[in-house]
Amino acid sequence: MKPCLNQDTVRKASFDKFLTVARRTGFEAIEFTVDKIDPILDTNEIMKIRTKIDDERLKTASINGPENFNLLSEIDFSNLLTRTKKLSSCATTFNCDLLLPVPAANQSGMGKAAVIERTARSLEKLSDVCGDEIRLGLEFLGMHNCSINTLKDGVEVVRRVGRSNVGLTLDSFHSYLSGEDFAEIAKLDRDEIFMVHVNDCEKGPRENMTDANRLFPGEGAIDLQHFLSRVRQAGYDDYVSLELLRPAYWDRDPEEVATIGRESLKRFNI
Repeated sequence: MKPCLNQDTVRKASFDKFLTVARRTGFEAIEFTVDKIDPILDTNEIMKIRTKIDDERLKTASINGPENFNLLSEIDFSNLLTRTKKLSSCATTFNCDLLLPVPAANQSGMGKAAVIERTARSLEKLSDVCGDEIRLGLEFLGMHNCSINTLKDGVEVVRRVGRSNVGLTLDSFHSYLSGEDFAEIAKLDRDEIFMVHVNDCEKGPRENMTDANRLFPGEGAIDLQHFLSRVRQAGYDDYVSLELLRPAYWDRDPEEVATIGRESLKRFNI
């Protein structure tokens, strides 16, 4: 497995600082977040960032987004499709072939079967606008109020779509919050896993945990050895991205955070 640094781990760092820190601390690749990329899609900043990526000898593993894609109104989804087309073009500029769509919160009155069907149809339309050269790694969120909040749901959506460029993103934090047995991961086909995010979580009731409770790998309640062993058992050997999303880390020196994070991944042979 190859180490990757997510932009939200050092969220307050500039693009230049993020890329320099990733290279200096030993990461092979980076992930960008959609809310950082969206404002500059139509500017010349995209090519400047591509040059900086190349200068730092990094790979772009993915762009995390679009977000809240699956339960939008018709007009809002049409606008999202337009943005996603631009995101896919940006990914290509970065020599990247992966976007990570994130589902929305539950909507009152919508049953699980209807949510899964609508999510599958939405992913098909995203796939259509992106084309075969861009993959879509659906990331389920383990919080109870997310519309797609278990691996089981994510697998059902991906298999209902049935396209080779539509797969899954696995996140140790969300897998932990979902309460599902990590052993289920080992039953996946290798080709169904597009990205893996790794992080830890504070101890306490899972239903109370938010992104602010994430920790460096090995410092919390998640059995990451078990999680990663099941990922490996499924045959996945690609990028594992450190995605922390902890505001308390954002105020620290980004190189310090990235250094600690890189060392934490080494404990798990990443």
